[in-house]
Amino acid sequence: MIETLSQERGTKYGGLYALRSALEQYEHAPPGNLELDWDLYQDWPGAIAQEEELLLDYFRKLKFIYLEQETKLRFLADLQDDPETGQEPQILSAADVAQRESECKRVKFQLAEAKARVNDLRSEIDAIADAMEAPWTQLKDKSSEASTLLAEIDDMELELARIKAAEGSHGAMTTAEAEEFLDAQILEMQEYDDKTTQTMRQVDTAKKSLNDALDQIDRLRVERSAAEKFASDARLGGRGFARDLELERQCAKNTATLACLQQSLAISHVEAPAPDTLHIVFAAQQSVATLILRFDRPGGQLREYEVLDREGAPVVLSDAVRELADGARACNNVGALVQCMWIIDARE
Repeated sequence: MIETLSQERGTKYGGLYALRSALEQYEHAPPGNLELDWDLYQDWPGAIAQEEELLLDYFRKLKFIYLEQETKLRFLADLQDDPETGQEPQILSAADVAQRESECKRVKFQLAEAKARVNDLRSEIDAIADAMEAPWTQLKDKSSEASTLLAEIDDMELELARIKAAEGSHGAMTTAEAEEFLDAQILEMQEYDDKTTQTMRQVDTAKKSLNDALDQIDRLRVERSAAEKFASDARLGGRGFARDLELERQCAKNTATLACLQQSLAISHVEAPAPDTLHIVFAAQQSVATLILRFDRPGGQLREYEVLDREGAPVVLSDAVRELADGARACNNVGALVQCMWIIDARE
């Protein structure tokens, strides 16, 4: 671009001054408007970085061209006289060159600091942009949701307006009619509530009956199992598979013997209220009603005994009978204790 301007101005003015005039006019020219397609960048943010890189490369090339041309112009101006201003060629000494180099270093240092500040600002801008991405997305979503809600509200308002407009043609309930309608609904709800309560009671009764029936069924199942077992034993008894007939005969013999002894000793029945306690209850004609035997453990040593009459009061034993009873207790002889009870009746 600078070369084009130089050629155009050079044809008009000619020489070094024409080129300088063209560059000055280019420097003071108003900047053009930068037109960017922001919609494209919104959908493709990476294009901004690419566009920036291209622009930076373009400006670097322009800067190089400008510096090259400006250096040439200044060098030629310093070597030649300027008839318009009457300026003579400048002859720089070593001190002037050193001063200008120092000034150039200072300006370069300031330029480096400015670039560093620009880079820091750019880093901050990038960080802020990254931090604003999520809030912006959230705001965009909320804006869409708000737009949807506003549209729904508008639709509801239109529907409400239509309903209000329709009231004139169809009519509306008065306060008395509304109260009467509500009272009827309350009565109907109470009726349904009563029916529900009654139904729940019937359900509870049915559940209870069902549980009783299930318990009875379980009991019948147990009885049926026992009966089936007895029937099976009876069926297999003659074959000798499940029953021990010899054992049954021995048990029957022992049962008959116990029954005979019980009748002979006038014993009504024998009770065991506890694992280590035995109550021998005598027949009604005996003066001794009950003989209580207590053992140290089930089937173990006889620990103590007690004799009660018909009223449940302790019977006072004579010294001779007590001596015999204590001897029987020491020998763990229950039969001898029973005989002592007969001695008491015989003495009476």
